[in-house]
Amino acid sequence: MPHPDQPQHQILNFARIRRTKKLLRYMPRRARFHTYPLVGRFAAFARRRNFLWSFQYPQVRSALYLGSVLTLLPVLGQVPIAFGLCLLFRTNFMILGGLQFASNLLTFPFILWGTYHLGTFVLGATGLDSFIGLIPPPPTDSSLSPVTGVLTGGSSLGLYVSAFSIGGLIAGLGLGAILDLLWRNFVLPAAKLRAARQPITATITPHELAPTTPPASPSI
Repeated sequence: MPHPDQPQHQILNFARIRRTKKLLRYMPRRARFHTYPLVGRFAAFARRRNFLWSFQYPQVRSALYLGSVLTLLPVLGQVPIAFGLCLLFRTNFMILGGLQFASNLLTFPFILWGTYHLGTFVLGATGLDSFIGLIPPPPTDSSLSPVTGVLTGGSSLGLYVSAFSIGGLIAGLGLGAILDLLWRNFVLPAAKLRAARQPITATITPHELAPTTPPASPSI
């Protein structure tokens, strides 16, 4: 708890630091990088790459787009893939890796449902389903379950892969654009405002206290 004699700006700064630390608990931080499976063995290598932990706008922007697309794709090992993308595109791993936790056991079914329907809609609207023959004809026996009908379709695997990929890519780019707009219009202006409100303190160095002219020699 801050001391009551501390200036108000220090108390507010401590409060912002506490809120930031609470938010960073859900992100892969540099100090806890070694605890993550697979990528943890590269902790010493990753800590020497400052761009992985940089919150400059170029690193943040690419992390928002790449992380949004990756978290909406039905792939395994998203955190190791995120680490590889960060090294390849020199982007922020805290944001890109943190976005992967948005895809979990609770949200994964909804992500699959949404990306699949979005992908099939795009395929049907653009005519790609007829061009590459992805959509199999409906089964003649109405008693067949949807799962059986999918398994018997010769091109059903291509349908699912294409629908999930196209739907995840489009939805991920849209989500990245929304996060990018929020970052530019709210986070960056707030950070600039906080920086402008910081008190400017002058530091006097020892050489500034020294006299500019040598002292007069004592008369004999």
